[in-house]
Formats: sequence, C-alpha cells, structure tokens
Amino acid sequence: MSSVSMRRVELLLLKSDIDAVLEYLSNQHCFQIIYPDELERLAQQKLVGVTDADSEKELALKLEDAQRELDFVGMFFGVQPSMNIVEGTHLPDDAMLAKLDLLYGRCVELKKTIDEQDAKVDQLAESIHEAKAFSGLSRPFEEFEKFSYVSIQVGTLPKDKLSALEASLGSRAVFIPLDSEGTILAASSRKGRFALETELNKAGFEKKNLPEGVHGVPAEAVAALERTYNAEKLRLESLLGEKKELADKYGALWQASYSSVRLKQALVLVEHKLESTKWAFRLSGWVPADRIPRMTKELLAMLGNRISIRVFDPQETIAKDGQKASEDIPVLLKHNPFVAAFQGIVLSYGTPLYGDIDPTPFVAFFFTLLFSIMFGDFGQGAVILAAGLVMRKVKKGILRNYAKYSIAFISAGIGSMLMGLLTGTCFASEELLAPLERVLTGFFLGAPKDRFLQLMPQNNVQAMFYFFGFTLAIGVIINSAGLIINMINLAKRKEFGEAIFSKTGLAGMIFLWWIVVLAVRIILGGKLGIIDIFGFGIPLVALMFAEPLKAMVDKAQGKVVEEKHSASEAIIGSIVELLEVVIYYTSNSLSFLRVGAFALTHAVLSFVIFTMGSMVRGTTATGLFWEIFIYLIGNSIIIGLEGLIVTIQVVRLQYYEFFSKFFTRNGKAFKPVSFAGQ
Repeated sequence: MSSVSMRRVELLLLKSDIDAVLEYLSNQHCFQIIYPDELERLAQQKLVGVTDADSEKELALKLEDAQRELDFVGMFFGVQPSMNIVEGTHLPDDAMLAKLDLLYGRCVELKKTIDEQDAKVDQLAESIHEAKAFSGLSRPFEEFEKFSYVSIQVGTLPKDKLSALEASLGSRAVFIPLDSEGTILAASSRKGRFALETELNKAGFEKKNLPEGVHGVPAEAVAALERTYNAEKLRLESLLGEKKELADKYGALWQASYSSVRLKQALVLVEHKLESTKWAFRLSGWVPADRIPRMTKELLAMLGNRISIRVFDPQETIAKDGQKASEDIPVLLKHNPFVAAFQGIVLSYGTPLYGDIDPTPFVAFFFTLLFSIMFGDFGQGAVILAAGLVMRKVKKGILRNYAKYSIAFISAGIGSMLMGLLTGTCFASEELLAPLERVLTGFFLGAPKDRFLQLMPQNNVQAMFYFFGFTLAIGVIINSAGLIINMINLAKRKEFGEAIFSKTGLAGMIFLWWIVVLAVRIILGGKLGIIDIFGFGIPLVALMFAEPLKAMVDKAQGKVVEEKHSASEAIIGSIVELLEVVIYYTSNSLSFLRVGAFALTHAVLSFVIFTMGSMVRGTTATGLFWEIFIYLIGNSIIIGLEGLIVTIQVVRLQYYEFFSKFFTRNGKAFKPVSFAGQ
C-alpha cells in the first residue's frame, strides 16, 4: 500500500530532436522533468561555449508576432482557443506562419472596412432620425441647423470631386446625390459640421437655396437618406457575411495555428531550463517504473541511435542520502475506483513521502464507517446513493464536475442504508421499516423486534452508553492504525529512535493500549495490579526520557547527534512531554465521542420530524398534505444541512486524529510534463 515505484531516467539527445521528444512525453503523461540548478546550468553552458542567444531571441520575436496575429484573428472571428493542445498538432513551420500572415492581413483589411461601414450606417440612421423629427415643423429649412443635432446641407459639387471628398471625410459625413446635375445632400453630426464645411469649400461646393416656402426638412432629402441607408446596410450585411465565411473557412487553420504556436512557446520555456551543449540536450526526469519499457521502446523506435537512455533506481540514492532523497522523489498514487474517490481527502492534507504507506485505503474505509454511523437512515441513504449514481452517469451539467466523488457518495449512501436498517428509520419514520425489521430481527436474534439498535434513550439508557463505548473503541482502532503506519514508515526510513520512543511510536502505543485494557478490566470488575505498574511505568519512562534515548539510538546508527541540553532543561522537558502525552491521547480518544453524539443527534432530529408529522396526521386531505410537507422539508434539511455537517466532522476526525499520527513530513506529488492548457 505504498506509492507507485518511480525511476529516474536520463535522456541524452540532439537539439534537433528535443521538440519531438518533449511533445511525445507530454502526450504520454509519464515524465516529470528534473530541472537543473540555474547557476550550475548557465556555468556549464558557458564552459562548453553555447552561444545561441541571437537565434533564441529571433525565435522568441517570431513566436511573439505569431501570437499577436493569432489573438487579433481570434478576436475578429469571435472564437475562443481550445484550452488543450489540439490532437495532431505539429510545430509551426515557415509555411504555417506564411499562411497566418496572409490571414492576418486579410482580417485587418476586412475589419477596417467593416468598422468604417458600420460607422457610416450609424451616421445615416442618426441623420434619418433627426431629419424625420424636424420634417413636419413649420420653420424655414435654413434655421434647422441652429438647433438640430445633425448638420444637413444641399448644394452642387463637381462630379469628379465627390469620390475624393468621401475619402477625406470617411465615416464622419454622408453624401447623397440628388440628381444628375451634381446636386448632393451632405449630412454630418453637429460635432463634425466644421470638418464637413471645410472639406466642402475645398472641393468647390456651392450651397443651393431651396425655394421659398419650404418648411422643415424636404421629403426628398428624407427619402434619399433612407435609400442610401438601406443600400449601405445591405453592404454592411454583405461584409459581415464575408467575415463569417472567412471564419468558417479558416477557423480550423486558426485553431491549429494557435495550438501549434502555444505548443512551441511551451517547449521553448522548457528547453531554456535544460542542460545543453552546442549540439545536444540532457533531459532528466522521474517516470513510473511500469511505464519505462514502453517509453524506452517508443523513443528508440522514433529516434534510433540518436538518443541515449539511462535508468536509475532511486533506492540506491535513498540508501545513500536517506530522508532528503526520499523527499525529492515524486509520489504517484494509484487506486481502485472505490479508494480513488477518497484520494482528494489525503492530498488536500498533504502528499505522503515516497516509500511511505499510502493512507488512502484506510481513509476510504474509515470515512464510510464513520459517516454511516453518524448518518443512519435507510431512505436518506438511498437518496445519497441515487445522487452518486446520477453523478457517475451524467455526461454534462454541474453534477458532471463532481463525477470523481460519485463512488464516495455511493459508498456513503449504502453505509447509511445499512445503519438505517439497524436503527429502523426510513426518511425519519420509525414505522415504514417496522414490518421488515420484525422479520429480520426474528431471523437473526430469534425474537421479533421493531429494530436492531435503539439510539433514542427511551427505555434503555444503558444501551446508549454501550453505543458511546463502541464509538470510543472505533477511535482506539483508528488511532492505533495511525500509530502502526507511523512506526512502519519510521522503520523503513531507519529512524528507529523515533519509531520506538516517540509519543506516536511504540512507547505511545503501549501506553494507549494499556489504558484501554485497564479500563475494560475495571468495567468488568477487575482491579489494579502490580503488573500495571510495569505496564504504565515502562512506556511513561520511555516517553519522559524520549530525547536522550532517541539520541542514543541515533548515535549507535552513526548519525550526527545535536548538542545535549542541561540537566534542568532535560527534567523540565521530560515533565512537559509526559503531560503532553497524557493530554494528547485523552483528547484523541474522547474526540470520537462526537461520533456517538452526532448519531444521537440524527436520531433526535428524525424523531422530531416523525413526531411533528404524526401530530398533523389526519383523515382529511389537509392533514395528509401537511404531513407530507413536514416530511419533505424535514428530510431535505437533514440530508442537506446535517449531511454536510457530518461530512465535515468525519474529515476533521481523519485530519486531526488519524493523519496527525504519521503525516509529519510531506512528499511531492508526481506532475508529469504536459502542455495542455498552456
């Protein structure tokens, strides 16, 4: 039950092959790179005369330009890049970058045209709105410029000047020919009036006076504006259609190019940190032992004699450097689906040291057991089971994000259902399972009863105390499991002094179990004896003088021992250590009383809901409605709120009572090189 066996692998390969190798390792998710020390790497490259700074700078600039172009095209198309490297992506070459440049140039030109056309259509819409607003007023046309938001002028202009005028003003003004003689209508916003008049004067525009008696904006002008607006709007729609066609046609190219450039950028970042000579790279990393044969075979098939592969067993390094070496080796945990569902609880606390016992299987069992005891109800457990099954099957939506916890829900639901059978409760009701309970108790106990276990202290208070004693026993088992795991881990690291004399070692475990055995003896009518003096005395003496005893063992192993404290400091330290051990084990054991307390709380809440439902029960439809309503609301609160509280308490017991026994050092999680999401 330890982590997956790891091997350190060293690859020596040509610089021309590094991209292909890194891409392969990323796809395999089996290689965690060991980056060399930065100063050592730079010093080594200086010694061998590596001078690739100019080419690296040129490549970085080229990739930066490509990324800028890709970002612009993606924004123009209105698409988001894939978070993962697209399957089959090849690294960018000159042909791809040339296509990207052409696509970028076309998009820049089209965007400029669309923006200008869009502004022109908006200007026309504004002009039409203002013209219609004043078309029916009984004021001379010449006076409208004094209070209108739009400047409209009518006059003649040489035909050969119109195109140049449109080009100079762009979207700031609209020009509409009114006849074949060069009469035009010019419209702009009030803020663009000065620019319009300036350019009109330069082009030789002659303002035309409308006949007397024309009031408001002439209907012909409004009609001309509307015709031009419709024509320009159609052109805008045509441009937008061209943009969509461009996105549909080259969207796949953009996505592939984006993925390709991101991949190359990620590769460059990795390659920059590796040891290298002028012609070769040295790539070191950790690989799961069971992946070595396949990886070696495929790399040799891909590169042949252009790569050298060396494999090292980390146990040799551990034997030489001890604890420090084991802390540097990454940890990969592999479990069956049931145990894997609880792996997050372990990793959220810490990563086990390489070679230590993996506590996840224990967590899976203890979590299910404790949750079941504290949340026993057949119907509510069935709801949790159903939620787990839905999470496991659903393919999309919010529940899909929690699919990895589905087995945890299923196991907790089944455990709650079994506990519900023992307590005879189903959806907080003590009547629904009564017929089944009488059959089961009659078969297993020889006499029919309403339930196997009575948590509510109604007639038999003694049974409730037995139940609390049972939860304390579970606490002793969990504490003992943590101590055994710690002693085995310490022994494997050859830290024998710590394994024997610490409070979480052999001395502490003997002290704990002697208290448990003595308590059971007293409950059964036994008395203290002379043997108890040795049972308590030996582990207490070992715990009081743990530091000097551990120093003696370390010295015998040839380890460097720290300076000794003075006699007074040693005595005070021993007394404090003894008090701390007594408090530690007392609090650790009594902490498991909360298991019984929460189980009793659950029973009380169910009893309250059942009683409230019974109080409103009646033969009328109203009484039946309120009874169902109370059951629905009450069970929802229990499943949602109490289920969450019980889960938190179970995790807390794992963290503080179980993990604290052996999780004294953290390892490093295995993180294989991957360019997904770069």
